[in-house]
Amino acid sequence: MNRWDVTRTLKSQALFLKWPIQAMTAHAMIGDREIALQAGCNDFYPKPFEVGEFIHFMRPYLSNWLIYHWQGWYMHNIKVLRKINVLWRLFRSFGSFMQGGRQTDQFFRYFVVKALDEIGLFDYLSEPCAFGEIMSHFQFEDAEYAQELLEVLTHDRKNLIVLDNDKYVRNLAEPMPDIAQILGAANPGIRQLSALAEAMQDSILERLKKEKVGVKDVFERNEKKVVNTLNHLLSGDVYSTFRELSFEYLLPSERTWLQGKHLLDIGCGNGLETAELWLLSRGNIKITAVDTVPSMLELAENQFQSLLDQLQPGHPPLTDDNRPSFEQANAISLPYQDNTFDAAFWSFMLHWTSDPGQAIKEAVRVVKPGGLIFGSQAGKPYANPYINLVIRSSRDSYGFFWKEDLYRWAADCGIEFDMVPAVNIFRTRTSMH
Repeated sequence: MNRWDVTRTLKSQALFLKWPIQAMTAHAMIGDREIALQAGCNDFYPKPFEVGEFIHFMRPYLSNWLIYHWQGWYMHNIKVLRKINVLWRLFRSFGSFMQGGRQTDQFFRYFVVKALDEIGLFDYLSEPCAFGEIMSHFQFEDAEYAQELLEVLTHDRKNLIVLDNDKYVRNLAEPMPDIAQILGAANPGIRQLSALAEAMQDSILERLKKEKVGVKDVFERNEKKVVNTLNHLLSGDVYSTFRELSFEYLLPSERTWLQGKHLLDIGCGNGLETAELWLLSRGNIKITAVDTVPSMLELAENQFQSLLDQLQPGHPPLTDDNRPSFEQANAISLPYQDNTFDAAFWSFMLHWTSDPGQAIKEAVRVVKPGGLIFGSQAGKPYANPYINLVIRSSRDSYGFFWKEDLYRWAADCGIEFDMVPAVNIFRTRTSMH
């Protein structure tokens, strides 16, 4: 018995004769409407649909009370379904988050350990040593960062160091990590992160010795090693998927509204982020892309056209009106007037700033009332502590924070994030006042 047989059976009984039956399908074929009506359906409605349109369609068949309560139920559950869809898409792309997190952890763990092993820390800890002795012997000056580093190593499941009676000692039962073994077991999408960890390992010792090295310095030194590494890394599937899902998580009406608007892309990196946003908007958008690292901006501007060609041959034409502008700017002090942009976007950017709360405040300031802010942001506890140590090795990088911090900073600016748990893909509208 198929759906049409069920409909005919119900309509043949007096009890159901006056009950309205609506046919709905996601794969409407020619003639489906006629078949549905012949079977006894009162009407036919194909998916996908907007909530408002569907409520208007159903109004002749439902009381106002039912419409009011059904709309509330639907709007609540559609938010849940949108979140589930994002999580499912990420799971299908990269496998278990826990597995991917463990693999990422091992890469960054290896290069943190390697940096410390090269100065002889683990040999020195063959005998128990107090924190002050370690600081003095290696002439470390940043006690806060050194304490955080030792805590991560001692609390690790594979702890190379043990804390006993306020003294640190090498745990000989735990072998040193093997990079060949780690690479062999890693997901290819996660493996790309090893290059970034290797490129930034030198800054760990500089932070311990309290040398004044900031994000821009770390990125541009050694023949721009970190810039070149990030150019390859940011082109990977992980970042692209998060950017795509950040756009997809917007309400359908917001994606339509964004057409023709002025968007601020904060932390544009190598320009791939900007290119993907441009294509997701079908070229019908004005983008101002900013980054704090001059060489990243130069790279982004120079390769933007080629990125479009690679991502989507036959893309909409790039003209003077829709060509993005690339400008150097710091996220915590944007050089723009209040209410300049219709929308703002960032992805995995806040932890690189010295003050994430101020960066959010600046984004809200430069976006017009009723404007759109969206993107993604990694955070604790899902962002592993070794990545945090590498990021915080730059003196002006805040590092990862808790979801509650993100909500608090947003509330201080008068906004509220609608956010997917665990992955922190978010959207919000600025206040109309």
